[in-house]
Amino acid sequence: MAFGFRRPFQPKGENRFIINLGERERAVVRAVCEDLLSALDDPVAQPLLRRLYPVAHAEDAEIDAAYQEMVHGDLVTSRRTVLERVVATVDDTDLDREAIDAWMIGLNTVRLVLGTRLDVSEDGQPELEPDDPEVVAWAVYEFLGGIVESIVRSLMSTL
Repeated sequence: MAFGFRRPFQPKGENRFIINLGERERAVVRAVCEDLLSALDDPVAQPLLRRLYPVAHAEDAEIDAAYQEMVHGDLVTSRRTVLERVVATVDDTDLDREAIDAWMIGLNTVRLVLGTRLDVSEDGQPELEPDDPEVVAWAVYEFLGGIVESIVRSLMSTL
């Protein structure tokens, strides 16, 4: 490939995908997934997780509470399952379709939480000074967005 560029994910047939990530990129993926796994049960982190548990009825708190009671456990379990799958496969050189789906969902889940923490809006990324403490969080947010985009493109190319 020109200029040493490599796509993070490439299809290898219809149901297999090559992972082209270096050790540092894999370490970031592992760390953010493990951090979110820890936060799923942390009451202090719950405000940051609000985008993971959609409101069923904004005008009726009673209906929404009943909905949350009914589905919250399943949502936590499904989030945990995909994040654990990403951590378990982060050092693999290729993935099957089920694993790449888990990566897409898991990393997008991390982005939702990170986006809440950063107060991401449609206005885009704010101008940050190089020494701003949020620079690293924004870099991780953008990095994960690129990974998710690569996964989506790889999946689309197999349709």
